[in-house]
Amino acid sequence: MKFALNLTFLGITSLSLLLLTNEAIDRSSSLQEPQQEVPKKLLFLTHAGLYKHTSLQPAEEAVASWGPSAGYELTTLQGYLQDQQALDLSSITPDYLAQFDGLMMMTNGNLPLEDSQKKALVDFVRDGGGFVGVHNASLTLYDYPEFGEMLGAYFRRTISQNHILVLAVEDPEHPATKMLGSSWPVMDEFYQFGTSAWHEDQPQENVDILFGNRIPLGFSRNRVRVLLSIDTEATDISGLEEIELGGDYPQSWVQEFGEGRSFYTSLGHRDDIWSNDPVFRAHLLGGIRWALGLEDGDATPFGR
Repeated sequence: MKFALNLTFLGITSLSLLLLTNEAIDRSSSLQEPQQEVPKKLLFLTHAGLYKHTSLQPAEEAVASWGPSAGYELTTLQGYLQDQQALDLSSITPDYLAQFDGLMMMTNGNLPLEDSQKKALVDFVRDGGGFVGVHNASLTLYDYPEFGEMLGAYFRRTISQNHILVLAVEDPEHPATKMLGSSWPVMDEFYQFGTSAWHEDQPQENVDILFGNRIPLGFSRNRVRVLLSIDTEATDISGLEEIELGGDYPQSWVQEFGEGRSFYTSLGHRDDIWSNDPVFRAHLLGGIRWALGLEDGDATPFGR
């Protein structure tokens, strides 16, 4: 009887050990194979109402190719293929935007949008969506100041694109700049932004010098957190009449906009920067991922 009891005990113990082992294996497998996150959905608009950059197609292709490894899925309306005089943005409605987590724009001009559509774009971000503005996006919707508030500024003039400028990294910990160190020498087309709103008493001031758009809102460091600005001391500014030594020339920034996040970079003019510049890619992807909520980063404004 005692022998039989021992066998029974051993049998129960062996069964228990087997069950515990299987459970441990199952738990280990679940730890080793985490659930794959559902990619964020990003809409990219490239409609050109003023000037059609040749970099629009490379931009769409690059951003689409980066998506699978960066945690997002891209939708594009291929706006750059549309005739500048017949842009179609009729699909932009609150219901259409609701399927996305983020909105990326590389557009320009007072796009053919009804006021309700312009409001839908801004409300999408204010209510929790992510916004990514690239290069000429700051030449968009001069006729709707709320858009400029969401983006952060309006374009006033260009800075020579055939010149290497050194960008000072003002926040080396943000996802869009943490790969850059303290500075970034880069060749591209850079912008100056309006610092005050246009006023009839000074009709020639605060107007974009390329197309004559009146700037409705001035840039302010009190609203945004500047990530990159031109380092006028480290840059050879000889021959650059647009830049003064000691001047303030922000080129990339972030802000919390309502419940959403807004990221802007002035870079992206050159075709090859989209395909051959891994540093630009890392900068932009960091901004995209931050705007989509895939990475954290401080957006608190700070002075110069």
